[in-house]
Amino acid sequence: MIARTAFVLACVLCVPLITQAHSDPEGDIHPDVVVEDGKFAIYFSARRDAYDHDQWRMVFTADGKIEQRRHLILTQRAESPQNLEHAGVDARATSGSSTMSFVLQRTHNGKMTDVPLPLDPVKFPLVRSATMAGDWVGFTWAANSQALDGPREEMPAPIQLMFSMADVKNFTPGKTVLIGEPATIYDFPSASNPVWAARRWWVAWVRRAQGEAGRKDPTRKWETVLTSIDPLTSKLEHKLLPGLSNWNTSLSMKTTGGWLCIAWHASMDGSYPGKASIITAFEKLPQ
Repeated sequence: MIARTAFVLACVLCVPLITQAHSDPEGDIHPDVVVEDGKFAIYFSARRDAYDHDQWRMVFTADGKIEQRRHLILTQRAESPQNLEHAGVDARATSGSSTMSFVLQRTHNGKMTDVPLPLDPVKFPLVRSATMAGDWVGFTWAANSQALDGPREEMPAPIQLMFSMADVKNFTPGKTVLIGEPATIYDFPSASNPVWAARRWWVAWVRRAQGEAGRKDPTRKWETVLTSIDPLTSKLEHKLLPGLSNWNTSLSMKTTGGWLCIAWHASMDGSYPGKASIITAFEKLPQ
């Protein structure tokens, strides 16, 4: 009897954990934009259930004209060679402090080296995505808003999407800017990889809609934003991208031929998890 009671109690205690688990939508999800022969190829999964995924692809010209419509991939994409150089950013605990410092991790021929970045230590950062551009690295990270000004509270606080850039050759002091308050999956911001193009950084991200319409229409509760960051002045410019958006998404972005291609998935009726399709936007870069 005691064993049975313990089993029932364990099941009851597990219910909140199970019901709060994140679920991807069915349909077309997780786009990955790749530049192939000067064109944008978008790879994505078609999800029918938790265990059944097919890989699909579509191809656009640099300025966004459809060249190959949605088609099934019959052969797997070749994996990248393991000996290529790879770079990423991580946050490490600062000795004798409650803060963390950013470190560039470089891997070449299987050997990893850590390079401390010339950026101020911060509290509780969660690095999202990093991109190398010559001697510079740019990366997005999430900060709990309580951590920006003081100790972290036990209750959840809004997540802030931050962007930092640093010179890894001359190690001049880097810069950090606040992009905005993003949609999140748990503590992970719904944001793309950074892209360097037209002498500035670009990040695509999702936020709650700013207008009144978003409070009434479930398909307009969220909006996708393209943000550019000037590396000299740290000035930000935001532009709303057309098409459906949703907090429960992943975003990808690449550049070629003077254009940006941004792709993400969104629930078509705004429900959770819903059924999703791939949304694309193409942005001509400034001269």
